[in-house]
Amino acid sequence: MNKPSSLIWMVLILLVILPTPAGKFFIDLAGGIFIIITLLPLILGGIIWFTWKRIQSKVQTCEACGSTFINNQLSCPICGKTIKNSDDNLEDIPASSATIDIKYEDIDL
Repeated sequence: MNKPSSLIWMVLILLVILPTPAGKFFIDLAGGIFIIITLLPLILGGIIWFTWKRIQSKVQTCEACGSTFINNQLSCPICGKTIKNSDDNLEDIPASSATIDIKYEDIDL
C-alpha cells in the first residue's frame, strides 16, 4: 500500500493550525459534527421517552380480566365488561364531601 506523503500531512496540519479561512472551516466542520453526534441521541431519546410516557398515560387495565388496552373504549375488548371512567366519578361527588374542613387549634409552647 502506498502511504500518503508527509507533505500532504503537513499541509493538512497547517490548514487546521493556522488561522486561515480553510483552517477555520475545518474546525467549524469538526465542531458541528461533534455537536450532531453528541446531541442527536439525547434529542431522540427525549422524544422517545415523552412518546412512551404519553402512550402509558392512555393505557387502561380491565378490573375483571386484567387485560390492558387504550382507554378510549367503553368496554373491555377481551371480556366485554363496561369500563368505569374516572372522570365520571369525580363529577358525581358532591362539593360538600370533597371540601376539607380545617379547624384552628392554639398550641401552647
